[in-house]
Amino acid sequence: MGTITGKEIIGRAVVSVNDGEKLGMITDVQVDYTARRVVGLALGGGGMLHKAPDMIIPYADVTAVAAHAVTVQQKSVAVSPNTAASSVQSLGDVKKRVLNDAGEIIGDGDDLQFNDANGEIVALQLVSKGGFLGVGGTAAVIPVGDVIGFGRDVITVRATAATTPTA
Repeated sequence: MGTITGKEIIGRAVVSVNDGEKLGMITDVQVDYTARRVVGLALGGGGMLHKAPDMIIPYADVTAVAAHAVTVQQKSVAVSPNTAASSVQSLGDVKKRVLNDAGEIIGDGDDLQFNDANGEIVALQLVSKGGFLGVGGTAAVIPVGDVIGFGRDVITVRATAATTPTA
């Protein structure tokens, strides 16, 4: 078991092991913020025109997440993007203000860290601070247990949330 961020998995190929076919490239991560879990990987679509994905790979059907590709057992696991539940949102929906329950802005959401084996969200990553032109900055990471809610307008966290810097 390891953790990976949404930004790290976007751009990887999805390959069917049994069929020996590349199904496409991951363009977005589908998240159920209520269940706090990655539920699917969108293939195709995206880009400058932000068109709908061509297909969705349910995360339950992912057999491995590796440095070069994500694997599934067979290509038939791919489903139409129209079958996504209404509670499913894009990874991009994490890009909003992060406020603690004392009413203080502590930053802006940037990414999610999740368990690559089961899709469970483990942390919220904030936008990096410091550095030069985005290089060398540090990003605070808030454990998902300290996140109160992923709301429509803001993400709320406990005032006691411990942020851990990442390099």
